[in-house]
Amino acid sequence: MSAELEKDLFWESSIFGILYKQLFVHPKPLPIKVSLSGNTAVITGSNSGIGFEACRQLLQIGLSRLIVAVRSQASGDTAAKKLRMEFPDVDIKVWLLDMAEYDSIVAFVRQCRSLDRIDYIILNAAMQSSTFRRHTTTGHELVFQIDYISTVLLCVLLALMLKDRVHAGTITKPPVLTIVGSDTMYLSTFSAAEPVFPRMDNPTGYSRMKQYMDSKLLLMVFIRRLAQQINPDDVIINVCNPGMVAGTGLGRNGSPNPGFVEKYAIPLFARALGRKVQSGASVYIHALLGEGKRGHGSFISDWTIKPYARLLYAKEGQVLSERLWHETMEELKFASDHGIEKLFV
Repeated sequence: MSAELEKDLFWESSIFGILYKQLFVHPKPLPIKVSLSGNTAVITGSNSGIGFEACRQLLQIGLSRLIVAVRSQASGDTAAKKLRMEFPDVDIKVWLLDMAEYDSIVAFVRQCRSLDRIDYIILNAAMQSSTFRRHTTTGHELVFQIDYISTVLLCVLLALMLKDRVHAGTITKPPVLTIVGSDTMYLSTFSAAEPVFPRMDNPTGYSRMKQYMDSKLLLMVFIRRLAQQINPDDVIINVCNPGMVAGTGLGRNGSPNPGFVEKYAIPLFARALGRKVQSGASVYIHALLGEGKRGHGSFISDWTIKPYARLLYAKEGQVLSERLWHETMEELKFASDHGIEKLFV
């Protein structure tokens, strides 16, 4: 569907369009008589903020089992305790997942294989940082590592696992995997001219928002390509955007000595225009339940399917897609023993 919406791009990607949506577009109701009884959901980064609220909203419509995937056992236990108090009859588990570590991601997917079924997955964990930092093991810049590379690894491994489950007859309807993106991808000026990874790992000209916007653009580019290789009858994959939401922890990795803009202007802007956490989380739920197969490979924002970023409609977007795919597969080839070799085409 997003592939057919280039005509809407000018408005959707404009500053006025983004501000209008923040202020005047409101949540759509879920389909009538939705019940998730007997279903299992996995949500990463779900100990607080939008992820935690997404847990609540799924439980409110009857979800039977929830996996709270978090980096900290203590924070996960605290979140699970709150949810169990509100929903005492639900099976809620806390599983550890460190998105900065490949071994943790692989171990988490192995743990997911122990479940008899998974119906819905939200990959919500992400970060921003005002300072350039490299991962001590991979050498990649940390925002790029977590928001793109690690998210893609987790997404691919989970998608292939879900596909195998459907083919084995364990699940009778296609599970839905939604990855949290951002409409800031519309503002990215990333080009297709050169190799991707070296540019994202280059400290020259680094800025917090540029790295975040570029990472989210690349995420959409990759997920679109991944969706072309996975049948929506097996797994439905999409990217969703909660919009600007006030009161989340996304920007907590700021500068140790923030300037006026970072310390005062940005938080004030977010409070003035930011959606409530409940509204942001409801976009996640809509991405899981509201679009079905027609949303496969699409960008879902403001409770509907939206256009891709401009680059994805251009010829150079295809060039970037191919380059990014091959660079990513080269980075992730260590996971060939876990099924990722099925995508080496």
